[in-house]
Amino acid sequence: MPFRITVHLLDPVYQASTLDRGAAEWPPHPYRVFCGLVSVADPEDPVQDAALQWLEQQPAPTVRVPEHTAEAASPRGAWVPTNGIEKTKPSHGVLPGRTAGGKPKVWPERTLAEPTVEFEWPTEPPAGVHTVLEMLARSVPYIGRATGHAFVHAAIRPADENTADESQWQVWDPADDSDTHRADAQSLRIPYPGLLAQLRWAHEQGQSAYQQARPHPYVLRGTVAEDEEPTVVEGPYSDLLSFAFPPGFSLDPALTLKVTGALRSTISTLLDEAGHDVDAMIAVHGHKAPGDERRLCAFVAYPFVGHRHADGRLRGVGVALPSDLEPAHRRALLAILLRAGGGLAELNVPAVPKPIPLTYISAGATPTASIRTVRPQRWTRPAREWTTALPMVLDFFPKRNGREIEASVAASCRLAGLPEPVAVEVLHSGAYAAGAPTLPARAVRRKADERPLPARHIRLRFAQPVTGPVLLGSKKNYGLGLCLPTHPEEKPA
Repeated sequence: MPFRITVHLLDPVYQASTLDRGAAEWPPHPYRVFCGLVSVADPEDPVQDAALQWLEQQPAPTVRVPEHTAEAASPRGAWVPTNGIEKTKPSHGVLPGRTAGGKPKVWPERTLAEPTVEFEWPTEPPAGVHTVLEMLARSVPYIGRATGHAFVHAAIRPADENTADESQWQVWDPADDSDTHRADAQSLRIPYPGLLAQLRWAHEQGQSAYQQARPHPYVLRGTVAEDEEPTVVEGPYSDLLSFAFPPGFSLDPALTLKVTGALRSTISTLLDEAGHDVDAMIAVHGHKAPGDERRLCAFVAYPFVGHRHADGRLRGVGVALPSDLEPAHRRALLAILLRAGGGLAELNVPAVPKPIPLTYISAGATPTASIRTVRPQRWTRPAREWTTALPMVLDFFPKRNGREIEASVAASCRLAGLPEPVAVEVLHSGAYAAGAPTLPARAVRRKADERPLPARHIRLRFAQPVTGPVLLGSKKNYGLGLCLPTHPEEKPA
């Protein structure tokens, strides 16, 4: 019989926002319930840990919510105390009911016809696990914002049990492989194996729980998927040539711009030595005249991300050739990279004392653990959702780190030759992909006098699958803003 956790809100209002704070989160994410259970569990109690570990191992749950809901036209606002830990100088702290800058805090909320939300897992837990989860659920004081007070309880329910007047409810089901292409699929954050340990680690490191989340697509039960396959949108690049560092060798991701700058210089030298007119190859040197809309080559470095043991260190380099590259220039690049003189065999990076040997990795290479990060299809396969593996440097200064920053990222998609995203999420600190590095300010500028544009980790969702590589931002031609396609069934690299 299924295992169900029911949330009874004391007020018929669900108070939680999307990551960009632009709208109320709906439907509620199962991830919030799991985090609530962890928050009240005793970290020194192995029995409670065992129960939570059982729950994180289960398939994604079904989410059952009221059919009739409404979101307020304007977000709710209130004066709230700040979370200042250290007092550096007298400021608004003398007015403890106010936030920094003297502005009220606002948050979206959704009003519900019935103040009940249910999360149902298909597996019946062992008796001892059920008892512990039931005890933890009763201790959870709220879901969403701390003001969203709730009674939470866990129970085993018959699979065929129905609630009166089922027409008043919506059911969101986890999508399977046949549903992931649907335009009406919606991403919800869910528990996953290893999440308990990840949350405990994040707490020790001072990171937020939402930074450890993973999305999973859901579809509304009763809707019909379109019969035809989705149209795949071709990205701005037609080829991605990848080269791996030696096994066991890696570089600090803070050296990304030095590595990709050295890669561009090396390729220019090889072209010149082969007798090509490098000055005429705008796609390589990148110095375009005003109004020239031709795409440039992107020189990338591959970080090890997306795995629970990922460290974000660079494992190889690549060259992305734009789809509008002149055929003669494309042939010249392929020749010096793959054939002439043995192809691109080593790379001299200023910060590395010895030349780094390189090995070409074709798309058909065996996906062993040592080269999976460097395989081209890791970064090029079509996907609706893309997440930064290296932070993107914004093309523009946002007016502030509010909703304007999402509009800036959407504009960057258009500049990069990508379609308009249907959803943009931006983190002000940390990353979405496991192991994805956060780089210091000096590591996201090629020159000391460059504008100090902010760098952020982002997540995008497009209406249709888009082929990669996807690179965004003012340093996209040097590898920053490199994105990883995400898929609910993807195995860690």
